[in-house]
Amino acid sequence: MDRRAWASDSRMASIDPGQTEANFAGRRRVVDGVLTPSEATAPITPGQYAEQDFIIVPDFLTPADCDRLLEMFDQVHGLVKNRKIGIDFWEGRIVYMGDVAAHDASAAEIMGGFQKRATAMLGEFYALTRPLWTDTVQLNIWEQGSCLPPHTDNSNPDGTAHSTPWRDFSSIVYLNDDYEGGELYFTAKDRVLKPKRGMLVAFSAGYHHEHGVLKVTEGRRITMPAFYTFDQRKADWHIYPELNAPVPTPTATPAPAPAPAPVQSLASLLTQPATSPATDPLSILSPGGQAPVWQPPGKWRPPG
Repeated sequence: MDRRAWASDSRMASIDPGQTEANFAGRRRVVDGVLTPSEATAPITPGQYAEQDFIIVPDFLTPADCDRLLEMFDQVHGLVKNRKIGIDFWEGRIVYMGDVAAHDASAAEIMGGFQKRATAMLGEFYALTRPLWTDTVQLNIWEQGSCLPPHTDNSNPDGTAHSTPWRDFSSIVYLNDDYEGGELYFTAKDRVLKPKRGMLVAFSAGYHHEHGVLKVTEGRRITMPAFYTFDQRKADWHIYPELNAPVPTPTATPAPAPAPAPVQSLASLLTQPATSPATDPLSILSPGGQAPVWQPPGKWRPPG
């Protein structure tokens, strides 16, 4: 899979995909979820959100949507926490979008709408020339004492096989902020982000945006992560049911394709706090159960 699916003036064009000494130094600063800052370590302040080479959108989800998903997590987690997923670190911590959909379709629609809007934002922000597909949307719990060492979402520093090498971008929405610790630390940048409820953070999956979760010292931290790929074969069918839909029989007069959903300006979201998400989810999919038709919005453009 060619990972260079972006325009020549994309932010991705200036990103080094490999490890640098900054990655090694950043990893050494984090031991058991505790960061020992360097002289250059600094927080990312709200005034610096728009200056980053990754997406930070405060109030991406409304408080009401956050509360709804927190309620659904508590309802569903008890039913699935003993399920084995084959990865020790994540056992008992994940509620998938399909789990939520089985209990409350409208709550699952919040997760689906988030995924579509975030996908479109990544495409515009990084001037992508091919569509992205989401391979999972989850709700995750981080209990007191939890942390995650610095990592990328598609490769291992020692060159060993990674479980999800197809991932090209990642995102997280934070559903609560009534806890202590749990900051997001970017090793290569030596920067720390303190998440707020409703915030979206989205970035490339490689070493330039290598990140770790510092230890949660009090309370519990609930997040909604998603991961994106250029490889349609890895798309989650819960998110794209049309990929498994039967091919319709041709008719004499084909129904017209529905118009693509309106696209809200990414610049407006990055330059000023949003009070609520767009009413209509941003989407690169054609609704109505048809095969997806890519409609490049905003700065997205086809190659050539």
